[in-house]
This record gives sequence, C-alpha cells and structure tokens, in this order.
Amino acid sequence: MASLNKNKIFIDKEAYITLAMVQAGLLNPIDKLMNREEAKIADTQKKYKNKPVPFSFILAPSGRKNEEILKSNPKKIELYCDKQKVGEVEVEEIYEIDPQKRVEIIYGTKDAKNYPQVAKTLKRLGNYAIAGNFWVEDTGIKKKIDFIREKVKNLQNVVGMTMHAKPIHRVHEKIMRSAIEKNDMLIVFLIKNMQNEEVPYELRYEALSHVVDNYFPKDKIIIVPLLNTYIFSGVNEAILDAMIAKNFGCNKFIMGQTHKGLGIHYEANHLKSIFDSMDLDIEIETINEYVYCDQCKTIVSVNSCPHGSHHHISYHSDSIFELLKTGLMPPTILMRKEISAKFLAKMYPDRFANLQKLYYDISPNKGLIEKNKEEDFYISLMKLYQTSSLT
Repeated sequence: MASLNKNKIFIDKEAYITLAMVQAGLLNPIDKLMNREEAKIADTQKKYKNKPVPFSFILAPSGRKNEEILKSNPKKIELYCDKQKVGEVEVEEIYEIDPQKRVEIIYGTKDAKNYPQVAKTLKRLGNYAIAGNFWVEDTGIKKKIDFIREKVKNLQNVVGMTMHAKPIHRVHEKIMRSAIEKNDMLIVFLIKNMQNEEVPYELRYEALSHVVDNYFPKDKIIIVPLLNTYIFSGVNEAILDAMIAKNFGCNKFIMGQTHKGLGIHYEANHLKSIFDSMDLDIEIETINEYVYCDQCKTIVSVNSCPHGSHHHISYHSDSIFELLKTGLMPPTILMRKEISAKFLAKMYPDRFANLQKLYYDISPNKGLIEKNKEEDFYISLMKLYQTSSLT
C-alpha cells in the first residue's frame, strides 16, 4: 500500500547508513538528530548529554523538494532512499544551518576547490536541518554489534584497530601480533568505502582473512566491516574510530601516530594528541612507525633502531600497491607471497596465454596433470625469486 504521508524526504545511502549506525548505538552517546541548541553545544563545547562528541549530529538533505517540505514544518517525516521508505523522523524542530560552517567543522576546512570531499559534502548538504527521534530499517549493524559484544563480554582486555589493508603487509601483521599478545581479543575494523574502490573490499577481506586463518590463533581476532561514510572523512576520524571501537565492546584502541585526525604534537616535552582534550573512556595506544632495517635484518621501530633512515625500508601501503599495479610482485619482506598472488590474480585475470605450460615449466611437480590457478603460478614464481644458490 502506498504511503499517504506527503512529507517524504529523500536521502542518499551514506546518510541512511550513518543513521543506522547511530540507531544501533555505534556512535553512543549520540542517539537522535540534534536540535539547534544541542548542535550548538556539540560543535562549540564538544559535548552531548555531558559526554564527549566530535561534532553535532544532524540531517540536512539537499534538494529543492526536500527544502520545500522542511519549510512547511511537518510533524512527521518519512525517509526514502533509492525510492524505498527506510525510516521516519518525529520532528522536534527544523532550523536553518550554514553548510559552509558545517563542512568546516567536519573537515577542518571549507576549501571545496582543493578538497574534493568538501565539495562533495557541500553538494549533499541543504540549508535546513531536521531535529528529533528517528528510526530506520536495520541494515544488519545491530545484529553484528550484539554478536561481537556477546563474544567479548567476559573478556578483560579487548583491543580494536582500523585498517584499510590495501594490501595487508608485514607491519600490519606485526602490530596485530603484538596486540593479541597483550590482550584477550583483537577486533580489526576493516574499512569499507561507500563508493567504488580501487581495491575492492572483497579482495582486501579475503587477503586479511587468509592471514588471520593461517598465521594467527583464530579465537583471538575478529574482522568487522566498517562502512566509511562522509563523517569519517574529516579531521575527527580518529575520535569516531575510537568511539565505534568502544561501542563494539573494546576497552583499548591502537592507531599509528600518523592516523588521520590524531593531531600528534609535543607540549611541555610530552607527546599529546586529540585524546588528551577529549576523554572517551577508552585507552588509546599510539604506535611508532615500523620499518625494515637492512642492518638489523628485521622489522624494527624507528625509535629503537640505532641505524639511520638510509638503512630503512618503509611500509607504505600506497607504494606497495603501486608495485602491484605495475604487475610486479612485491618482495616478501614487504608482504606475503600468497597475498601478492591473490592481488595480482584478481587485478590481472587471464594474464597468461598458456598458464598451465608456464606453471609446469617453472614448478617442480609430481608428474600429475592438474588444473592450476594464476595464484599458484605467482606463488611458484616467487619461490624462484627466493632461490639463492645461483645468485
């Protein structure tokens, strides 16, 4: 039956998912769309219900029809996404906002020319915000939270970390291993972007799962997809990540010193970050940069290695991925050969005209004819690279 309510507001998927995250309790203490006074306090004092928040939580959808409806001051609004009703708002207040100030609060700048994400958010922001309690159709987030909380409820130390893993490399593994040695459980929040990704989430998840399943105790790591909506793109990313980890049941959160929004600086000879001015009731550990030292012959912290930077090989995912994009297999000191094989096989499907002959020519075999995948070929090729008797 068609809805009789003419007060339909159309929102995009990012807004819908963000509302679902709030409804599920992931951004607790935020539990509603804030009214004008609540939003002002959140933006200036960083408080909501006397608890810390990075900024106000509002819904201000763009579009001429949306604005006409909001100007009519309806008491109830139906929310639509992709032509389907996804929720409702019991309207407490509708008030005017300044989109330029809003993006500056989220991103730390309103420079749309040099920051594409700012320009994109300005396009989706209208001039009127809706305040009030709401509900949206559950996207599966609540079920996931309840499952994780149940698994960790009797554990003393649960640590979280966010990761893009594009690709997962040796330093990621070192950090993960250190985390499970010190804690009862590690929750890895694997970032999943809302837009098309250069490295698909499914490939990154498959690679991370392979490492966890084969090289870690399975009962000590949980991988959780974390949808990366527009609110995570700004200067408050570190705070939001820590809030989500806490609401999933973590009492610790680890991040690198270059994590976006962390704001590492020295004050009175002490290392400070954004968390020194905002107590989220979760322990934050910042991790030093790790490198491979050609003198130490292992992965070391830059703070503990006595050799200069000219002896160091950095672990930057972007640079490693650049190697993969050219079709080259990164050295195994950077990432596992099985992961390189997964990425290359997915990025260059049907690359070799006569894969089976190539495989049998370069691989020892038992004389049995069997079908081999491109992943098998890359792994065999890497084994040849590692053979050193003739070098």
